[in-house]
Amino acid sequence: MMNKPLLLLVALTFCCCIASLHGFTLNTCRCRKTTMRPVFAKMVKKIEVTPVSGHCPRTEIMITLRSGVKICVNPEAKWFPNLLNTLQKKNAVSTPESRTASTPSF
Repeated sequence: MMNKPLLLLVALTFCCCIASLHGFTLNTCRCRKTTMRPVFAKMVKKIEVTPVSGHCPRTEIMITLRSGVKICVNPEAKWFPNLLNTLQKKNAVSTPESRTASTPSF
């Protein structure tokens, strides 16, 4: 008689342990190593900045080049803010605001 409640208790404890382990994630940073070497704006296809999270304890900056190569940049790289400014200015010039005028129909 004592075996069924004990078995049930063990099974519930096991389920709770498994459920709580699911909440923990392994260190899944995308960047294993980073570079301090500058990247030219004309080579950049995309920039992804991933802030500190439960998945990775550090900020990650991943630049995808036009060639498809992905480079992880050290967030302390002094040239990175200049690259961002250059790309933002370039995007502001290449995508002007659309200005449309509408006239009432008579």
